[in-house]
Amino acid sequence: MTLRISASLSLFGGAPDGYCPQGYRDPMRMQDRIVALSKIRGVKAVEVSQTDISADFPAKEVKRLLKEYNLGCSGVVADLANDRRFALAAFGHQHPKSRNAAIDEGRKAVDTARLLGATEVTIKLYSDGFDYPFHIDYVAHWNTLISSIKTIAKYATPDVNIAVAYKPREPRKFLTVSSVGKALSLCQEIAMKNVGVAFHFPHAMMAGENPAESIAFLTRSNKLFQVYMSDCYRFWDDMMMPGSVHMWELLEALFYLRTTKFKGYLTLDMLPQRIDPSQACQIAVGNLAIFWKKLEKLDSTELRKAQRTLDAVESQKIIRRVMLQS
Repeated sequence: MTLRISASLSLFGGAPDGYCPQGYRDPMRMQDRIVALSKIRGVKAVEVSQTDISADFPAKEVKRLLKEYNLGCSGVVADLANDRRFALAAFGHQHPKSRNAAIDEGRKAVDTARLLGATEVTIKLYSDGFDYPFHIDYVAHWNTLISSIKTIAKYATPDVNIAVAYKPREPRKFLTVSSVGKALSLCQEIAMKNVGVAFHFPHAMMAGENPAESIAFLTRSNKLFQVYMSDCYRFWDDMMMPGSVHMWELLEALFYLRTTKFKGYLTLDMLPQRIDPSQACQIAVGNLAIFWKKLEKLDSTELRKAQRTLDAVESQKIIRRVMLQS
């Protein structure tokens, strides 16, 4: 399996947060973001957000630039959390007018993916959740969410996959699809071949999961559609460089992606706020490549044999030799 790395165009945005809403730097023009990513060694594709497309920067221009700079499109993401229309909910909204507007945004993401030659659309359900006890009707919200995703998936059939991104919180206090188990349950209820899960390393950490286990769990059901890489301290979505905090967990996650022969891209989804985004991106690519290279020295047969003993010391001896010894 070859390591394929993509990066989100949002890497070169203004990096705003609640303390500095205007951003820590001036955002680059979309055209310049593509040029900047084309200069990052190891990046072979970009992920385009639906909000990246505008009258000044239409999808046809994105397609032209990607071809000019020899970059692919790993997918299109529909994230409605920053849209005031969906402040109360998006795909789980109980009012048909608002819900249909969200579904239309999902269809637009599918159209953009088709135009750019991508086969993956990630739906981020970050507007759909609750903040207080008794805030929503959980069953009605869940049913509506399933209906909305199914409608988008039918529109995307047969050539575009819909990957549902899960996350425990942010921006709502509780998000409806908050864990790998809930995400897989949603896919199983929808029961469509082109509906799967977008795995996000920090989101799994925030949910108290072991990322490698979540990858293995999704792979069992053939529902691992997208993989996003960054890092965090588990409490919030810090969007740091992958491998900068949780090296061991990253190594294990990459091991399972290798052994299960994941064919998609690993997409860098970071928010470099106080550091140069190009340098952060290059370090991120380097970290992934170093760990990937380390795994070439790992004898998986030997590791599986050690794991069957259920003695953690035996597997740790093998991993230490691969990771820490020259």
